[in-house]
Amino acid sequence: MAHPRLLLNAQPFGFGPAAATAILAEELARLGCVLDYVGEGHTLDLQRTPPYRALHDWTDLPEGERLARLTATAREYDLFVTAMDFPAAALARRAGLDVAVYDALTWFWPEIPAVARDTVLYLAQDFFGVRERIQADPALRSRALVVPPLIPPRRTWRPGRHVLVNLGGLHNPYWTTADAVAYARLMLDAVRAAQPVARPLVATASRRVAAGLADPAVGTYDHAAVLDLMGGAAYACMTPGLGHIYDAAATGVPTLWLPSVNESHPAQARRLAAHGYCDAQLDWADLGQAVADTAPTPEFLAAVAANVRRTSATPALRETLTARIAKLTADLGRAPGRARSLTDRFGHGGTRRAAIALVRRATEKGEIDD
Repeated sequence: MAHPRLLLNAQPFGFGPAAATAILAEELARLGCVLDYVGEGHTLDLQRTPPYRALHDWTDLPEGERLARLTATAREYDLFVTAMDFPAAALARRAGLDVAVYDALTWFWPEIPAVARDTVLYLAQDFFGVRERIQADPALRSRALVVPPLIPPRRTWRPGRHVLVNLGGLHNPYWTTADAVAYARLMLDAVRAAQPVARPLVATASRRVAAGLADPAVGTYDHAAVLDLMGGAAYACMTPGLGHIYDAAATGVPTLWLPSVNESHPAQARRLAAHGYCDAQLDWADLGQAVADTAPTPEFLAAVAANVRRTSATPALRETLTARIAKLTADLGRAPGRARSLTDRFGHGGTRRAAIALVRRATEKGEIDD
């Protein structure tokens, strides 16, 4: 049988989609798939050749050109697989490709994008409310498979001296790279100033944010390296994206969740706290600058960017930020992080299950067995 040929893609919003695609690519390659990647911006930072034959950059390409390229190459692939880039999924369908979607935010969307119901496979990562939402949607249920988080089995946390500041996931289409760099600099400076002893800081960021910071503590790492850095950190400071949350669960690292840069972040942090999986959380409201996460995405990000500029320019606010971080991290590192219990509730090893389902759809197109 010929090896399945898959074209992979990731939404250019935050860190999670690009990381999920990179993780899936490694597993799909082990299953004998022939892989290419098409995407834009920072999503390319985490993709590598191999496992891909080729990486196709469509940054700044207009929709018509993207559609033309997909149409011209559609016959080369058995399946188009995207991590949450629903506009790309719609283009791929127009180009004649079968489409599969991996979605980490099934629980969150006010309305699940319509193209999800026009896929051959909808992979929903498990979280609070996911199974209930799919069961309530017969059209989606017929093509959905709920998978555990795309993380390895829970490892033993072995704390070292360094503090990890994970600044991945800051890019999105609704604010500029300069905004992302400003947020990263503000948080990195505050975490560094909040240390009661001279702990070394290790920070992760996209290539563009790392270049903007020009800080020797900041690097760009693949997902496996980030997990290693987490597993050996005294504690971590991260934005509360679901990818970061499940990485904290896999590694057991105690974590301070930083102020949100995505409208799904506040709700995720609240759910962690409500169910007892949160070590420490810092919200914009704690700095007297609450942001309504019910606002549309552009307004939410505009408010966050304004908060970053205001805090960066106001010594009293910077001091408050540093003091809050110092207080919230004072007791971190004495025990494993509470997020690790998420693996007891939602499992692990979703990468393998998702990859097998994708290969099956690309070859046999059999029934989903959940």
